[in-house]
Amino acid sequence: MRNLYGRISINKKFNEGKEQINENINYYKLRDSKFGLEIEKEQDNKEVTKLHIINITEDEDKINYILKELLKHEVMPESEDIIEDLVKQYI
Repeated sequence: MRNLYGRISINKKFNEGKEQINENINYYKLRDSKFGLEIEKEQDNKEVTKLHIINITEDEDKINYILKELLKHEVMPESEDIIEDLVKQYI
């Protein structure tokens, strides 16, 4: 099971505002035998990068806290070290 936990939108303008890139970072809570997470980066409505970590914990409160921190700090899926450190810290 995959449920959207939260989303941030980033709009970047460059070339003196003539060009724009729209990015969405989606944070998902996964549920199989344990809770996991997925972070997906979309650029102009196309998936660009995805990080998928399964079977982190059986405690839903812990995975909610981790997702809340990732969302609050706008952590991108490319930041695997930061994500892994946060998971280790709270599990």
